[in-house]
Amino acid sequence: MKKVELLNFTTLYRFGKPFETEATVIEKNLLVFNKTSTIEFFEINVLSDKTILTFKLEDKDRVYGLGQTLGGLNKRGKRYKLYATDDPLHTPEKESLYGSHPFLIVSEKFGFFIDYPSEIIFDIGYTKFSKMIITVHSKDFDLYIFNSKNNLEIIQEYLKLTGTPYIPPKWAFGYQQCRWSYPDAKTIKEISENFRKKEIPCDAIYMDIDYMKDYKVFTVDEDKFPDFKTFVSEIHANGFHLIPILDPGVKIEKGYEIYDEGVKNNYFCKDKKGENFVATVWPGYTHFPDFLNPEVRKWWGEKYKRFFEMGITGFWNDMNEPSIFFVPDNLNEYFEKIEKLKEKEIGLEFFMIKDEAVNLSNKREYYESFYHETPYGKYTNDELHNLYGYYMTKATVEDGFNKYISNKRYLLLSRSSYSGHHRIATIWMGDNMSWWEHMIVNIQMLMSLNMAGFFYTGADIGGFGANASPELIIRWMQLGVFSPLYRNHSAIGTRQQEPWAFDNYIEEIMKNTIKLRYALIPYLYSEFFSSVEKLKPFISPIFFHFDDETSKNIEDQFMVGDSIMAAPIIKPNARGRFVHLPEVKWLYWKASKVEDREIKVYDSGDYFVESNLNEIPIFIKENTLIALNEENINYVNEKNIKELTIIGLVTDKAEFEYFEDDGDTYNYKDGKYTKIKIKVVKNNNDYEFEIKKDENEDFISSIEKIKFEIYDEKGSKINKIIEL
Repeated sequence: MKKVELLNFTTLYRFGKPFETEATVIEKNLLVFNKTSTIEFFEINVLSDKTILTFKLEDKDRVYGLGQTLGGLNKRGKRYKLYATDDPLHTPEKESLYGSHPFLIVSEKFGFFIDYPSEIIFDIGYTKFSKMIITVHSKDFDLYIFNSKNNLEIIQEYLKLTGTPYIPPKWAFGYQQCRWSYPDAKTIKEISENFRKKEIPCDAIYMDIDYMKDYKVFTVDEDKFPDFKTFVSEIHANGFHLIPILDPGVKIEKGYEIYDEGVKNNYFCKDKKGENFVATVWPGYTHFPDFLNPEVRKWWGEKYKRFFEMGITGFWNDMNEPSIFFVPDNLNEYFEKIEKLKEKEIGLEFFMIKDEAVNLSNKREYYESFYHETPYGKYTNDELHNLYGYYMTKATVEDGFNKYISNKRYLLLSRSSYSGHHRIATIWMGDNMSWWEHMIVNIQMLMSLNMAGFFYTGADIGGFGANASPELIIRWMQLGVFSPLYRNHSAIGTRQQEPWAFDNYIEEIMKNTIKLRYALIPYLYSEFFSSVEKLKPFISPIFFHFDDETSKNIEDQFMVGDSIMAAPIIKPNARGRFVHLPEVKWLYWKASKVEDREIKVYDSGDYFVESNLNEIPIFIKENTLIALNEENINYVNEKNIKELTIIGLVTDKAEFEYFEDDGDTYNYKDGKYTKIKIKVVKNNNDYEFEIKKDENEDFISSIEKIKFEIYDEKGSKINKIIEL
């Protein structure tokens, strides 16, 4: 074991010869290591086939992190297995999901990151209440220790190590509509026309697997989508971005371009016999591209060109754990067992028949049986399993976007991911269900993923599987107002979830909820950029901002930027909820419509606040400001914002920095943006207003007027308008 000091308070401990995952941005070949036999915080036990790290937990210790995992925000009391898995049923006992983000914080003590691309088991007070036992199934990995007691500093250090979070285009902060499936051009046109006719804002519509010809990746079914290029142009002209799905499985079919090229150039993963590995996914028998091979990534990335040329700049990489329905030999073995039972009276054997069918998918033995050719040698997928989705994303970005639309920002969602993925793209939270219980999971995972660098992320609003009730869809849409990714998504065979899919009363509430989201975009977009600049989570637990003990135990409220605390209603039939308001005064906006502001001032404390079905609890922290756009828009880039409304409870002084750029390119990196610094100071019973523009001559702000709506500690309001 060797160690080296990095950054401000980070020590890297190297075990054996780890695979270079590219999770970090540190040039490791330049590091000079020193031998060591001890590691601070952990007891180490190196065995023949694994390494066990043990940390003694005190009763008060809280443990945060692991990104995309089930369980509470505080990870104590559960066992987690980081091994990318396609599991569509997210029930509480599940140990694995789609991604691997082995970054943890033992609150107010230290943090650590284990850079290892296969299975890691985190037993956090599950087997033994007072012990965290981590099992790495290897003797080759990197362990980074962040020796700080400050949770935020640990996250900032981790992001310096693994990279600055990805920034999507501004339109990606708009509302997005998705379903498995909108199967043809006619359906998508009807969806888009409905949004505009009903004046419900929307920026993106997704295309699930049915747009492809026989589920063949990089194809379009011309029967369902005749003249696809014209169709895309017409949808774009109406203010929508199309987001097609792309899977890694390539259908085995001679004459199919992607298959033929992959076979000819040896671009597919091989089995133990050196032949192309065969698995079954949507198209039937498929091969998997070997994304760990740089040549394969280059080939794959270039295939996106056909979409770029039509103006598509958003994609959705799915099934990239990779998901495997079954492999042919295993299915045949299963059929043989069924055949033997045909003449027998079935009893207990029924459960074998049923369970074995379910367990055909995603068996560990499948991943042990195919191989990657990497610049560092040949490995089984099992040895590098957690990297597959990340490297598919690298192919999309580095050999696709960066080559063909290098100065254009893109939206790229991936289902599977690894640490470091956050700097080039994002993820969504996978196949949740239309269950009230999954709303708290949504909130907890938002905070955990932000800690792991995925600032722009979100769940399927309304739930993907099962049927959403009208009340559930409304409350989840209200939660989604504060989620960076605001995408409503539902599965084939379930109830439709579009804003007009219920009745007129529900439609009106959903319309007003979406309009509220669009009104908040000036605040959300500005705070998002600020969060990325400061490497400070955009969505964060309230105890990151306040020191009281109660805040440390709250997992159903969260901060959005520095000013807004969200306290969504996540229980059925509730017309209000209990909230904890820490340390300062709070401006409570019971929001139903953007233009209706029922405002009340609360002192710190614990309260039950009432909130009818059409109302969203929004809390604005004392001596902070938020910015609104009160003009109706159908989509983010429909028109320039000329007027801002600034709202705040100011008892001393408050500041807000509005950020504006073109929303579409990376020109902001060259200083082509405007920052408007807004300051409100209370002076006795009067207020002073200060506005300073930091404006680049190559980017002039569209803001012409700022309207202030400032409240004092008694709830009295002062209005002021300043022309710029």
